[in-house]
Amino acid sequence: MVRNKYPVHTTLSSDAIKVLDRYEKELGAKNLVLEKALLSLDKGRFRSKMDAGNLQCSIKRISTGIVGLDDMLEGGIPEGFSVIITGPPGTGKTTLCMQYLMEGVTKGEKCVLFSFEERLPQLVQQFMRFGWDVAKYIDDGYLEVFGMSMLTFEEITEIIETYKPCRIVFDSLNVFSNPENFRNSGGWRSLHRTIKNRGITSFLITEKKHGIDTKDFDEYDFLGDGIIFLDSMQLNDIDTTLTPVMAIQKMRATKIDPTPQSFRFGEKGIEKYRSIQTSKVLQNKIGNQGNSSPYSRNEPGY
Repeated sequence: MVRNKYPVHTTLSSDAIKVLDRYEKELGAKNLVLEKALLSLDKGRFRSKMDAGNLQCSIKRISTGIVGLDDMLEGGIPEGFSVIITGPPGTGKTTLCMQYLMEGVTKGEKCVLFSFEERLPQLVQQFMRFGWDVAKYIDDGYLEVFGMSMLTFEEITEIIETYKPCRIVFDSLNVFSNPENFRNSGGWRSLHRTIKNRGITSFLITEKKHGIDTKDFDEYDFLGDGIIFLDSMQLNDIDTTLTPVMAIQKMRATKIDPTPQSFRFGEKGIEKYRSIQTSKVLQNKIGNQGNSSPYSRNEPGY
């Protein structure tokens, strides 16, 4: 009896398929042992190409538009990653994401912002606050902004497939559903697959009711390739003023320092980003966060 054309899988190389086709023409059926042997050879060739040195060189990094942050990420976000931008209200999550989009459009990349809680005029005002000529990039076709969006997952997918953006921001995921249900929803999984297949680098804003010093993670955190947490903290024992900080809690294929770094908002967005001198107050707040957090591992591939 003739076997199915591809009894093992359909991912053999074209050369291997030719060998199997020739065998079928000559003997009338494919040989399972031969196919498994060819599969093994294909896997071996794949492993030889993906050694650690080649893998590191092959990672293309996307600038966030924040120089200090890029420096902490070996040059930027790995292309095609989905990064969670999270933290309490008023900590700069939307500003960071807008700055990330403006970095893209100034380089001639198509970008999309899906906002589910703010109207378009309000979003444009936020862009203009930092001197970003958002109207120009919208008119030129490099930026699409969907304010107060009521779009379904299917409609968002259609927009992405038609527009073909390089960068996307979702603000925020909490509007769709609770984190416990979101990760396993069929609509999100289909949309996420589209984003990944197209190699789009996306920032996904989520909301936290706790600060950076609390070790509490949700399902949104686990679905991301990276996590950047924004907050405000007291940095020393004398000055009680709260300072904006951000921490890279997770970034696959990247060596990271999870220690919170201070920043400020300037005329052009987030301008300053530097390591902070860790005081006793801050040490007590973050404790051993870098060692105990499940996201602090920094070896490539995590």
